[in-house]
Amino acid sequence: MKGYKRYKFALMMLALASLAHAGRAQTTTPPSTNSAISSPSRGTAVINACSAAVDELIASRKLIEALDAENSGLKTSVETERRLNAVLIELNATRKSESDALRNALSAKNEALAAKELVIASQDKLIAELKRKKSSVWRRLGDVLVGAGLGAGVIAILK
Repeated sequence: MKGYKRYKFALMMLALASLAHAGRAQTTTPPSTNSAISSPSRGTAVINACSAAVDELIASRKLIEALDAENSGLKTSVETERRLNAVLIELNATRKSESDALRNALSAKNEALAAKELVIASQDKLIAELKRKKSSVWRRLGDVLVGAGLGAGVIAILK
């Protein structure tokens, strides 16, 4: 951009110098016969050069404006990409933490199921043991009679 400013300044100075030269060539003093033939062609050449420089300057300005607009669009696009990238990184981290939480919940569920299976197994074992220790009706009747006899003896002692 700095080079363009210098170039622009040089073109403006060239245009001013050539306009000043063309202005002097159009003074009211009668030109000499030798320079009269060459002056109009020189002035026309300078004017044509200045016109070409002005046209080039106008085209350059249009091109610079287009490039500035494109740069602005690219900067906006880059900024959008940066924001999108940040959102995607955050989404990835969220998904990773959610996945870890689901793994932990699955592990806790599996541990709970294993503990329930152990409880069920111990209850089955206790049931089997109680079935094995099941006493007969006559033994229970004997236990009741022994308890009644002891109870009667305690009451007799207390009286």
